Amino acid sequence: MNSGTKIVVLLLHLVVLQSCSYGSPTKSNKEAVIHSEQENNDNNPLAAYKYVYSFHEGFAIVAKDKKFGYIDKKGNIAVPCKYDYAHHFSNGFARIELQGKYGFINAAGKEITPAKYDFANDFVNGRALVKLNEKWGFIDQQGTEIIPIIHDSASEFSEEVTTVKENDRWFIIDTLNNRKPVSHNCTSLSSFHDGLASIEIGGKSGCMNKKGTIVISPRYTYVFFFDDGLAMVDLDEKHGFINTKGQVVIPLLYDNYPHFSDGLAAVSINDKYGFIDKTGKMVIAPQYNNVFGFYDGLGLAGVYIEGKVGCINKKGELVIPAIYDMIEVGEGVIGVIAGEEGQFLDLQGNVLFPEVYENLYGFSDGAALVKQNGNWFFIDKQGKRLF
Repeated sequence: MNSGTKIVVLLLHLVVLQSCSYGSPTKSNKEAVIHSEQENNDNNPLAAYKYVYSFHEGFAIVAKDKKFGYIDKKGNIAVPCKYDYAHHFSNGFARIELQGKYGFINAAGKEITPAKYDFANDFVNGRALVKLNEKWGFIDQQGTEIIPIIHDSASEFSEEVTTVKENDRWFIIDTLNNRKPVSHNCTSLSSFHDGLASIEIGGKSGCMNKKGTIVISPRYTYVFFFDDGLAMVDLDEKHGFINTKGQVVIPLLYDNYPHFSDGLAAVSINDKYGFIDKTGKMVIAPQYNNVFGFYDGLGLAGVYIEGKVGCINKKGELVIPAIYDMIEVGEGVIGVIAGEEGQFLDLQGNVLFPEVYENLYGFSDGAALVKQNGNWFFIDKQGKRLF
């Protein structure tokens, strides 16, 4: 993984929002629910756990006695609570942690590699980036080391290649472990997107293609990943977008880090937020104290108005009134909370089913975690309790 604050910021702005909460920071860890106030109840399997997380690929993380494991959608124990921490399943595998080390399990709960790595990322296209003794490499889904763990830095595989640093030299490595040296004296090199990688030379960032040719000269503080032909750039703490030819498409005017979702990006000017399209046209004027990006395919974005949160459409019309303390969006369903009453709405703001909950979390993998009469449980999209 390329080190540095810039890379961390970059990764934070590339999260795909499938389920997200708008509202009070006291619920920022939206998927973990503390059950210490819940009485033991033989009719509620979740009462045995201190923490329960949302479902991903058929499994939900649970914890008790300071150990983590997984349950299935029938509430059965799929993996006993024996790990110090557990991560969501992704592409059929999950990272687990034990005694400060990382390993992987498969959907059957079998460890494909014991917890021995200092760090590990999820599998992407059959490969996982791992760190051991301050060096980086890759393993496959059988736990076999396919790219030696000898590199000082490495990026995720993207477009069938990765970039690595070894003994102060950078290389491009393909899926067959063929290595191509990079001739430039660079301090950082990102993964490839739209055929280009961000490269830093002399404290400035530009872009390099897979042939090793610099096609956008280093002149920015940072160049972020390209997506659909555009990349956000940072210069003197102002942000805009360039195309793959290096031409400025959207001027560097904005204070925040805009990211396009569903064709629009939230931008900040003078501490007020609005939305631009991919030509840079301001389609919703800056007027909000805070906003959340549009969801891909949903056409809704969260906005704050006078301390309350609601949702607008792409015309800037308020579809979900800004009367809620919290909004949870997941899988095309909107959970809303006002005071201690929560319900689920469709994208037009209509109530999906009449049940009222004391608390709730957004849908993920077809299930939502809700609290009613002091007890937490999962429901499906018809409001039916799972177990």
